[in-house]
Amino acid sequence: MAAAQPTRLTDQLIKDIAGRIAKGQRVRRTLPPGGRIHIDRQLPFLFLYRPQQTVDPAIAGLIAGEASYLIAPARVRARGWTGRLIERVTEVLTESFGGFLIIEIWDAMDTAGTARLQTASFRVIVDKNWADSATVERLSSSLAGIRVMKRNAKVTLEPGGRLSPTGLPLVITRQRARDLSARYIGLEVAPIYRDAATGEEFPLLRSSLARQMDTVFRRTAFEFARSETVHRPLHYQALGRRTFVRAVVDVDRALSTVAESFDLLMTVTPINAEEAFRAFQRSRYAQPPMFRYRPRTIDPALGKRAVYSAKVERIEDPTLEYVFREKQRELDLKLTLIGERERAGFLPTAVALYGNVDSHLVELAASLTQLFSRRNSENRAHKVDATAFAARAESEFEAYRMVNPAMTGRVIVRDDIVSLMVSAGDLLVGSGMSFSLQRVEPLIQHEAGTHVVTYWNGRAQPFRLLANGLANHDELQEGLAVFAEYLVGGLTPARLRILAGRVLAARTVIDGATFMETFLTLRDDRGFSARMAYLIAMRVHRGGGFIKDAVYLRGLLKVMDFIKAGGRLDTLFVGKMAAEHAPIIEELLRRKVLVPPPLRPSYLDMPDTHYRIERVRQGLKLEELTDR
Repeated sequence: MAAAQPTRLTDQLIKDIAGRIAKGQRVRRTLPPGGRIHIDRQLPFLFLYRPQQTVDPAIAGLIAGEASYLIAPARVRARGWTGRLIERVTEVLTESFGGFLIIEIWDAMDTAGTARLQTASFRVIVDKNWADSATVERLSSSLAGIRVMKRNAKVTLEPGGRLSPTGLPLVITRQRARDLSARYIGLEVAPIYRDAATGEEFPLLRSSLARQMDTVFRRTAFEFARSETVHRPLHYQALGRRTFVRAVVDVDRALSTVAESFDLLMTVTPINAEEAFRAFQRSRYAQPPMFRYRPRTIDPALGKRAVYSAKVERIEDPTLEYVFREKQRELDLKLTLIGERERAGFLPTAVALYGNVDSHLVELAASLTQLFSRRNSENRAHKVDATAFAARAESEFEAYRMVNPAMTGRVIVRDDIVSLMVSAGDLLVGSGMSFSLQRVEPLIQHEAGTHVVTYWNGRAQPFRLLANGLANHDELQEGLAVFAEYLVGGLTPARLRILAGRVLAARTVIDGATFMETFLTLRDDRGFSARMAYLIAMRVHRGGGFIKDAVYLRGLLKVMDFIKAGGRLDTLFVGKMAAEHAPIIEELLRRKVLVPPPLRPSYLDMPDTHYRIERVRQGLKLEELTDR
């Protein structure tokens, strides 16, 4: 149960706060009027903002994402009380760590009272005898690495300058700070997030600055902890906050509810794909197929209203705010895509959502279709039907349930789809499908070992969005799933050739090709069978130009680059994410905001897996992934 919030400032309140800190308990209290203290756990630092009149949300927001911060009450009579509180907190934490760091932040104003807005700039003020310390050097150099509006920040170091804002005394006297083994840094920030003349706020610029300063603050605290205290954090990101405000839960719920209210693939996939192919075949491939779609399960306008009613701006943590803002934009695009199905706006929205198909990827795809000709790549091995495939998939599901009973996904054979599809942790199998025997295991690992595992691992996290998928997760998901096929020795030339064909087909759609033009390009120019050319063309033309299929090959390249750069595959299974989210996921794991994933794909423990990963790490080329 949350502690009752105080209605006035008393010495008993200081005693209560200090007592909780001494016990290692979390402290989060409102300090009227307008103040707040948040201390996640025992840490050897505190970020401080003391407003002179009223709290400025912009400057307060620069420290509100930290694990230990104090926004002082905005009242002259509260200043003495604030000093006593900080002194007591310092005493308690110095006993634990042997040292304590206070960084006070304020905004820079010129003599006329208007903000200097030329570029991001900072003044770092410290005592002369500490100016050359590792902590100050780390703060200064990290601030210099900040970029805003394509400009590098300017940093000025002022040893011996005034350590507190104009008009305010030091919160702890220099002598008392020395007695407590405490260090003090004053940090003046030019408020480039506000127009100097009009006072108009630039909220996205402020968010960008806050996110970069969050990293700066943690790096500085890490340096101080390791050089001047007995605390030995393993990584600077481990000093981030572990708890989050109610707004995070509310935003996650709101966005996840919208994400779970529709299935984009089901919405844009024809329900008559097989029937349409038979008619196309009867016409001797002269009459383009007519596709029919499921009724839409969501009103895009109402969905967007819900997406943007989520109060992302209330999230204090800059990292989480960034992740949720990304998801808002992606959901906006997906809802637009649903609304534009079979209309002219569908294709440009799909390009905005999944990215363009650039010339480098097209050239690579073209070379693969030539390298792996139809004659030596198409497989005519023994086939298994949908029921037999589903039985094998069910045994894989059961193995995961033994590890994590919360995994309740099912394998379902359905008549209304013509492919394999994972939806909300279930594996859907088209009833008319058949599979070559050598492709069964690779496809099981593609669907169950990747898409299903990441869904249920995401469900184990405190944020539902990791199950539904962070923004732009499709590329990495599909790339990782294809990489799983390679790890089990099942990425055949025929399979890689199909993925290359999808890229080429997607490019034709972007270039304005009709279904027939795409089909003929694949069949006549690229040598695909009529059946395969139809399936690829159907996939990229569905809905009006669903070019998502280009992400399979592009995603596979991303996974290979990730491994070559020394990335850990285990990170990518925490939930559904983009490759760019891997550092964020690792940060949140170190902060213990996320928990280790309960499920591990079975293919990662197969005998040849380590050898195959090392081959990629050593520079294996894409075309060398196939098992011929």
